[in-house]
Amino acid sequence: MKSTLVIGYDVERIPGRVPGEKWVGRPVPVDTTTRFLTRIVDVHRAVNVPATIFMVGANIEAHRRELEACLASGLFEIAQHTHEHYPLKTVVEETGSRVYLKGLDFARIEEQIARPCELLKRHLGVECKGLTTPYTHYRGLSDRPDILEIIARYGMVYTRSYGRNSLDYFPLDWDIQPFFYERQGFPEILEFPVQGWIDAQWRHDNGWDKQAEYLAYLKEQVDTHADRGICWAHLQHDWTSLLCDPDLTWTRRFLEYAAERFETRTYFDYYKETLAKKPS
Repeated sequence: MKSTLVIGYDVERIPGRVPGEKWVGRPVPVDTTTRFLTRIVDVHRAVNVPATIFMVGANIEAHRRELEACLASGLFEIAQHTHEHYPLKTVVEETGSRVYLKGLDFARIEEQIARPCELLKRHLGVECKGLTTPYTHYRGLSDRPDILEIIARYGMVYTRSYGRNSLDYFPLDWDIQPFFYERQGFPEILEFPVQGWIDAQWRHDNGWDKQAEYLAYLKEQVDTHADRGICWAHLQHDWTSLLCDPDLTWTRRFLEYAAERFETRTYFDYYKETLAKKPS
């Protein structure tokens, strides 16, 4: 059975803070988000593949024109990546970079989730249906029904928050597939686990300039999982995509290769199909 690829771009560049320049080890252009949103429309039109943009709320108004062009193409869904890209849960990596990130105080979480919904509606007329959490977490939001309650209250029906393994690192096993938060009391919220390596961490650990090697890794995943009948929630960033690849040539090569073997959907379209198959 043919597998499905749901592509999500985390558009999160906040100069001076995201990404941390020391972590990247080189400057990241201030105009990264503008250039990425402008170029990614051309790339997706060329390959005719849909995708979801997960936008930090703090950048929505400033990039209204670019986001309008994404919507006008008919290929993009726009969802959110919180307002200012703070972790919703604490991250304690036990291997790899061994990063420690303290989760946001609960009193601040609702604002971080609510504001992008308001801004997407006001500036683009978009009803936000999904959220991807900064940094992702082990088990996603399975242990945070308090956060799920906020997400549900603001009308969102899917999350992409489960991207780390039990060591709070990467990669996440491919057998961890989308699931509804039934046990937590939110049976209509679907979690999209981010299998394999997220692009930023693979490239940080293996080398930012190793574009050919990263593409080879992605192609290997395509070849391995194309006929398993699974869902691959692919995570890619605005700044990582442009770093060493200003024309998004390597991104286009991946999309061309994957689209031959996988079905492709936006996250919300996949959600609707999955909900329709769910027993009453």
